[in-house]
Amino acid sequence: MDMEKLTKQQIVLVTLLVSFVTSIATGIVTVALMDQAPPDVVQTINRVVERTIEKVVSPPTTNNAAAVITREMVVVKEDDKIVESIDKNKASVVRIYTNTPFAGDVNQRMFIGLGTIVSQDGLIVTGDVFADPNGQYLVTLDNNKFYNVVVLPKKEGDKLYFLKISHEKNSPVSFTPVVLTNSDALKLGQTIISWGGQIQNSVSTGIVSSLVDVEGKFSQASTTASTTATTTLALVSKEIIAINTNVNLVDSLSGGPLLNLYGEVVGIRVGTTVSDKYNYLPSNLIKKEIADYASVQ
Repeated sequence: MDMEKLTKQQIVLVTLLVSFVTSIATGIVTVALMDQAPPDVVQTINRVVERTIEKVVSPPTTNNAAAVITREMVVVKEDDKIVESIDKNKASVVRIYTNTPFAGDVNQRMFIGLGTIVSQDGLIVTGDVFADPNGQYLVTLDNNKFYNVVVLPKKEGDKLYFLKISHEKNSPVSFTPVVLTNSDALKLGQTIISWGGQIQNSVSTGIVSSLVDVEGKFSQASTTASTTATTTLALVSKEIIAINTNVNLVDSLSGGPLLNLYGEVVGIRVGTTVSDKYNYLPSNLIKKEIADYASVQ
């Protein structure tokens, strides 16, 4: 093919063909690389892709015209991400009340704190909000419907209380659990959203001001041979054990989740007073306590 003799229309078609083939090759290579990439890298790439919208414009009616592909970069405002994050979790945060009359009024219940749903069958985690863990309590969701809950026995050393929503076995209710992300990936200065509200649900925004971690943590692995046993110690990454923020603690409540901009829970408020040094338990430790709870059920 003599390129110099091509018409303008033919040159455009050749250019589109080369672009199309290049895009397919790039897609194949990208998919292959993402299959081998660590989960954190894949998550970051997916978040970048969310910001790019590719629109394919329908071709004109003429037979020789080709489809035109345009790429539009969408500027995502932080305010929009905050609203999306809150909206994803509004059905997963409960308000906890005593199930006994308050101030002599049978229609009044005393609000004591928040809870966060972590399973579809109604398992809830909260902080130390109970004056009497053996008392009777109710929770209400975003739909303003009340459910009876049972406060489960707390294991010694655990920082969380578990509650289980009671519902009929013949007509089980499915709830919306939060997504617990990797808290060890948190960065200083990262934007977070704290859930609170004494009278009604409210939120506060801020940043991660400090991360309390365990340094010099080691993992132990043992190998046994026919005559000898060898123990190997390997240094692993730091483990975050507490999260501090610049959010006014008066505006947050025990049991309320701490969110990132993608609607994932990075921690839960476990402290009950403003004077508590470490107020947010990171999500990785929460996942461990949930696994411990499940192992004894």
